[in-house]
Amino acid sequence: MNKATHAAKSELPKPILPHWIMDSSAAATVENAGFASGSALALLHTVLHDTNIKVPSKLLNQALGLSAAEHCLRLERIRSSKSDLLDAYHLTKPGDARGPGGDMLAFWWISGRLKIGPRGWQNSVMALIPEHMADDVYGWLNFSWDGSASESPVSAAASLLRKVYEIYPNQESIAFLLADLRLAHDLRWPDPLPLFGQFLTGKELRMEPDEFLIECHRAIASAAQNAVRQSYDLARRSSVLLEVAPKLRAKGSDAALQLFLSEVAVSPTSMLSPKIKGTNLPMTGRAARRLCDRLVDLGVVKELSGRSTFRLYGVGA
Repeated sequence: MNKATHAAKSELPKPILPHWIMDSSAAATVENAGFASGSALALLHTVLHDTNIKVPSKLLNQALGLSAAEHCLRLERIRSSKSDLLDAYHLTKPGDARGPGGDMLAFWWISGRLKIGPRGWQNSVMALIPEHMADDVYGWLNFSWDGSASESPVSAAASLLRKVYEIYPNQESIAFLLADLRLAHDLRWPDPLPLFGQFLTGKELRMEPDEFLIECHRAIASAAQNAVRQSYDLARRSSVLLEVAPKLRAKGSDAALQLFLSEVAVSPTSMLSPKIKGTNLPMTGRAARRLCDRLVDLGVVKELSGRSTFRLYGVGA
């Protein structure tokens, strides 16, 4: 069977910031580093809200969460590849322990579904917070909604990150999440993107205040620009995926395609069968496997595990 040549289609343009903005040597001051992070965040904001690009936001959030989970585990001296994390999350039976990798990925994927609003949203965050941190964290989440701000969004988020890390030095993931929440709040994003947990190292977290702030600006500049690249790539892949819908004959295939637009990895045995996740539409295990194989043959989905059984599929990132 001939595979479709969708990959040969021209990609959407990717507006990446010029080298003189992202040059690390030019970011030796807070002002220059802040200019880089602000430029990158402005570009990301534009891309996320451009209806012509149609970024699959849930898919982007999961892809960034996967990277954050891998990085945060590295800070805990645990080496796990993205494939390892996906296996730990998807192949663990309900009720069984996922292990540190699966738990970390679950943390970031649940975080990606949080919503920020004027009231009540903190309760969803608290479900992710260890009990011994609860009182402090709830107070830190009392963000102002009056529109006033004494510092830039990245600086405010970095201040919160530093405060959390100084009191709870072994809770890097929580510190990164709270910083992401503060950043999203100040940027008026309805949900956080996992940006702070992408690049900051343990050494940088322990730097003096001015150096630490510069590294936070640098990390956000890199993370935001990386998110722009992924946004364009996922938007292109998602568009190509939807183009093949008329070629699919399996019942429920439209709902299955929507699942691929919101999940980094799809397990045919648990997410498509016996019912398509998030719906009441039935699909047999055989039909689910055949659909995934058909999408691979069409060149719009990748098999991610490299195994002959317990396979995982996704549009790629």
